[in-house]
Amino acid sequence: MAYFHRVQAMSRQAELMNWIDIGRVSNADGGKDILLARNERGVKIDWRTGEVWLMNPKVTEPFADFLAVERWLTMHDMTTADKPAAAAPVQAPAEPAPEPAPEPGPVRDTLPAFQQKVDACLAKAEGGQELLETKQAFEAGSEPYLEASTELSKAALELEVSPAMVATFHISAFAALSETTGTDKLERVAASLHAAARQIRASVTA
Repeated sequence: MAYFHRVQAMSRQAELMNWIDIGRVSNADGGKDILLARNERGVKIDWRTGEVWLMNPKVTEPFADFLAVERWLTMHDMTTADKPAAAAPVQAPAEPAPEPAPEPGPVRDTLPAFQQKVDACLAKAEGGQELLETKQAFEAGSEPYLEASTELSKAALELEVSPAMVATFHISAFAALSETTGTDKLERVAASLHAAARQIRASVTA
């Protein structure tokens, strides 16, 4: 009964260390040993004694428990990593290897890079320099505007809306300034940008 208790203890220890039970294998003395795997490693638990045998890489002596297995694997991996590579025979210089092919698909901009593209689109519009200076002044002088501008850029970046479209939203917000009176102009322009961000998200999720 002590053996069965030890086998159960080793099974629980293995589970805690992320070893996965993958089946059973016949023991030479009868019965079935427990097979477990983790990544490319393989072990078995002797059903009679509870000893742990490392199968991959193959070790000829059993381990008392999975803690001992972990220590052995750590030392083994460190030793393997420290071994110098075998010296290659001297050969004539080879042609340089071709550059690896780039990963498929476009690389998404970071938020600052995207915002720079928005500014570049504004600068190319009619009256662009004035538009760009207005946007930058608003962002520097109004926290609500800066927050709304950032939210709009984040929504566009996440949902792959072009910087040119974001620039158009800014131009529309500026156009509304002439129709706004009072001291809350910047807040109303910021509200326009928040609405644009919501519009982008709604158009994609609809």
